[in-house]
Amino acid sequence: MSGPSQIVSISNSTASVSVDRHSGAIVDFHLHEGGINPLTFKREESNFQGHFLCLGRWGPPSDGEKAAGIITHGEAVIQIWDRQPSTPKNELRMAATAPLEGLHVDRLLALDKENAVFGVTENVTNINPLGRLFNMVQHPTLGAPFLTNDTVVNCNADKGFNYMLNTNPLEFAAKWPFGIVEDGDRKDCIILSKLDKPYSSVFSFTIKKDAKFGWITAYNPKDNLLIGYLWNREDYPWISLWQDFDERGGIRYRGLEFGTTGMHKSYKEIIEEGNHRVFGEDSYKYIDAGETQSRSYLAFMSETPTDFTEAIDVSFDKKAIIISDTATGKQITIQTTLKANGISK
Repeated sequence: MSGPSQIVSISNSTASVSVDRHSGAIVDFHLHEGGINPLTFKREESNFQGHFLCLGRWGPPSDGEKAAGIITHGEAVIQIWDRQPSTPKNELRMAATAPLEGLHVDRLLALDKENAVFGVTENVTNINPLGRLFNMVQHPTLGAPFLTNDTVVNCNADKGFNYMLNTNPLEFAAKWPFGIVEDGDRKDCIILSKLDKPYSSVFSFTIKKDAKFGWITAYNPKDNLLIGYLWNREDYPWISLWQDFDERGGIRYRGLEFGTTGMHKSYKEIIEEGNHRVFGEDSYKYIDAGETQSRSYLAFMSETPTDFTEAIDVSFDKKAIIISDTATGKQITIQTTLKANGISK
């Protein structure tokens, strides 16, 4: 499925963002000073790389869908995304069509004119004459050198479950930052914000009910660098954390995923198992024939003070993203001139 990269980039005085037209994935986001790109994840046997869009579905197709040519996470990752004309130098307009899924996506990516913040709005249209079940998940994935076993992940998640135990998610629910895992014949509890045990799986959580925004951050204490995402909770009410370890217990990849579902399964399995809603949130959406749905998010990056510990909160006002530290109570403020591409203020 993989093909040659076709990288397009935009930059300002502080940071640079790059997108591979062959998959539409955001494959690089870095500060000019330091130059560390957290989004180095790449699966050579597929087009899964960096921050890619799961469009139409999150997870595998059913057997019948697979036989018809549908792939895991949807066809958008194997399309060549067209670059559309865009007058401002800080914008990338792109589009792609997934013919078997029957979906078309138009994307606007705008980089702040000065700071390390970019906003994305994606408008998805059902081009088929029939309505369908539908999901849309953002899949940013961290890799080395930013990602180490000491990288700290925080978010405003609430209740969640382990993918390995997702047939009955309510039976094995846990509150963030904990996850229930299998250890032989017994169940154990691990910490997900600071990796305390090598265990490869996906842990899906709903965002706190009273939150206006969803947010997630990853912090590398060695390089004093933080990357994060912020979005309207109503757009993406689920956060999913994928962690993949090597045989020596070292972390290889860490997904900071957020989307419309927390069920990494085919629609057939979700329906047969009766998990239409979990923790009060839908496991899938519906998009009618000819309907267009729009969802947005912001991504940001910042150097951190030497005494920074981890994020306890991320907020957004009219001019800035504000990251609050857990232990010190100090704040990191990232100014932005973006209109947030649909993010409510």
